Amino acid sequence: MGPSRSAPGAGARARRAAGLGAGALVLAALLAGCGSGPSRALVLSARSGYPGQAVNLSGNAGPGCAPGRAWPGFSFGPAAPTGTGSPGGLAPGRGPSGPSSPEVQMATPVAANGSWSATFVVPSYLPSRGKGTVVVPGRYQLWARWCNGQGRSTAELQVTSPGSEPAASLRYVGIAATSDGAGYWLVQADGQVSAFGDAPWFGSLPAAEARRAGPIAGIARTYDNQGYWLASASGQVFSFGDARYYGSLAGRRVTEAQGPVTAIAVTPDGRGYWLLCASGRVYGFGDARAEGLPPAPLGPYTGITTRPAGGYLVMGADNAAVVAYPGGNLVGGGPGTALPASLVGAATTPSGNGAWLAAADGTVVPVGDATSYIPPCTTQCPSVPANHQVVTAPVTGIASTPSGQGYWLVGADGNVYNFGNAPYLGSGYR
Repeated sequence: MGPSRSAPGAGARARRAAGLGAGALVLAALLAGCGSGPSRALVLSARSGYPGQAVNLSGNAGPGCAPGRAWPGFSFGPAAPTGTGSPGGLAPGRGPSGPSSPEVQMATPVAANGSWSATFVVPSYLPSRGKGTVVVPGRYQLWARWCNGQGRSTAELQVTSPGSEPAASLRYVGIAATSDGAGYWLVQADGQVSAFGDAPWFGSLPAAEARRAGPIAGIARTYDNQGYWLASASGQVFSFGDARYYGSLAGRRVTEAQGPVTAIAVTPDGRGYWLLCASGRVYGFGDARAEGLPPAPLGPYTGITTRPAGGYLVMGADNAAVVAYPGGNLVGGGPGTALPASLVGAATTPSGNGAWLAAADGTVVPVGDATSYIPPCTTQCPSVPANHQVVTAPVTGIASTPSGQGYWLVGADGNVYNFGNAPYLGSGYR
């Protein structure tokens, strides 16, 4: 069986018209939140969603806002049980003094009049200073305090199971590049792999196996490009080509407490791999050594990427916190870092001392020495929004070229966006 390849195309840069629907949705949300004063209701693009699904939201927190100071952003957590009479539908104990139960917090850019918008990826895990918890189907609440401290805007979101969404299994969830930067692989949630450029194809996950394993969370290649691993959200690992199986979390019930596996990364010599759970817990197999646990309140964590000299970086989804191992040092980001969208993946710089972080809206955020690459950038690198484009579907992954002078983004619809010296070699976009 030969490689699965998409038909040649002109590249994502020419695909502007296809993204107008998403752009119109964001514009409508922005206008809804642009009043002269704070609004009590947040505007959502959907009233339900499964973990991993992107939802556009907006609101107005009133005048005088400043990210990380007068206005900390918005929060997401369980809604109050029906009939409790809790103000705003919030779970008991939530308020200005701090949460008493797990929640996600995300700061966003905000205008002087208080209007703001963001693309929020429904999390699979809620962090806490105490014990975090896995997100299960049910009623959840989004809320944002007003700048004057006199009220809050709220909206309810029903979290569903990924299996309840027919298109969820067809989403593209990851990209891995060949060592020479002349090819890449794309993987879908159902384990189907597509190969482009000089990336050889070694097969996809059989349908029956995919149903048992659950959704795939990521892909990583072998040292010699002659194989790859797929990791599922349940912690299973599948090897193809010359990729050697070193073990997995299958049967260990780890994900019940630590959240699903969100990413996989391979050691520099290709003789081991790490699996990252949404809580930030990392598990090593083969010669991959788990070095420590990042700060729990900065989760959920959705990206892990290899440092060329050894070790890895892990990334917080909603605050751009990047923690380097060994050492456990914070490379960048953290509470109060304003983001236009949740982060979905990371790619390490050649030095291993920085990374490019991909956001669901196509923004790329640099941390560490990533600011000195393609071209020098401080707060935002070349990206889809920087090119005055709109993604045709939320971005789900990123991979960089060997020189660090370019990178690719992949969208949930298979569209590939190339920047710098990263060549466009095809996509799964239809």
